[in-house]
Amino acid sequence: MNGIRRKRYNILYTTSFGHMMGGGQWSLYYLIKHLNKKKFHPIVLCPDKDELAEKMQRIGADVIYLKAGRIRYLNPFIIRKFINILKELKISLVHADSSTETFYAGIAARMLRIPLVWHIRVSEREWFLDWVLSLLSTKMILVAGAISRRFSWLKNYQKMAVIYNGINLEDFDNFSIASSIREEFNISNDTVLLGCIGRIEKRKGQESLASAMRYLDNAKLIFLGIGEKKYIDDIKMLCNKRGIADRVIFAGARDDIPAILRDIDILVFPSISGEGFPRVILEAMAAGRPVIATDDAGNPEAVEDGLTGYIIPAGNISAIVAKTTELIADAKKRRAMGRAGRKRVEELFTIQKNVKSIQKVYLDILTRHDER
Repeated sequence: MNGIRRKRYNILYTTSFGHMMGGGQWSLYYLIKHLNKKKFHPIVLCPDKDELAEKMQRIGADVIYLKAGRIRYLNPFIIRKFINILKELKISLVHADSSTETFYAGIAARMLRIPLVWHIRVSEREWFLDWVLSLLSTKMILVAGAISRRFSWLKNYQKMAVIYNGINLEDFDNFSIASSIREEFNISNDTVLLGCIGRIEKRKGQESLASAMRYLDNAKLIFLGIGEKKYIDDIKMLCNKRGIADRVIFAGARDDIPAILRDIDILVFPSISGEGFPRVILEAMAAGRPVIATDDAGNPEAVEDGLTGYIIPAGNISAIVAKTTELIADAKKRRAMGRAGRKRVEELFTIQKNVKSIQKVYLDILTRHDER
């Protein structure tokens, strides 16, 4: 046992993205940044030499490159590539999230009897592929308990572990104040500023939030993120038609989220379907901001309804209007909910708690594997 504790394991992490635009990429980044590198050596497989690869190298990970593409048919060449990588780099465990990489890495790992952890970040089903990937996985990490409904057919519940995303609180306590979103868009301090942060697409429900703005006085709304051009154009057309275009701002993608959250008053997260456990909800709570979120997937596990914000039915414009109106009118309640949200993050959703739980999964698997 002493030898096992001293052993350093090579962990192969896979991702299908080269950029840092999504919550999954940031979750992977913070996991590797805070990983105990005396016990685990991270090696990240990236599709190309882009932003994500550069960031991973800066935090002490080795980076290799392989673009697996989409699963249209079984590609023996990609499987052979993964087998060679696992052998040459002496990989002890594979940690994968996206379906394609999990599929090919899972086949290679199974052939070499190497354990694989499948990290599941969304609630959308992939039907037959879900069944295949669950068979290839040694352990399945779910970012929220609600995602277990995606695998309601799975009889071996012990194969799944719920580990919530974690926030690095230092990012929200120690950052340079280089800009102000209010100053940038000429928004007065007397105006209640609503923020909606994340990819702009139909399943995220931003159109329902824009529709609600017609009924919200003394408030402006800022969308932060990129997304589907037609959907964004449709929302802009809706705003023009309703006469609220001057109160709805599209700010595009940003990398100064902690500073922006300092400037907004309420985060509204109107997702309709397919969510997992959104980082931006935790980030808003870490910044001391109340959150109004729908009951989609893991949102109710993040927001404590009535204490740190409100949970409302997905797609219900009336509910958005009612709860947002209440918080717009009550600054005292906004501050109280913000404080409660910060406390909730400190107790449940820190990056330290997240990494400790994932490392325990690794060690439980690897210890059993070494004893065989």
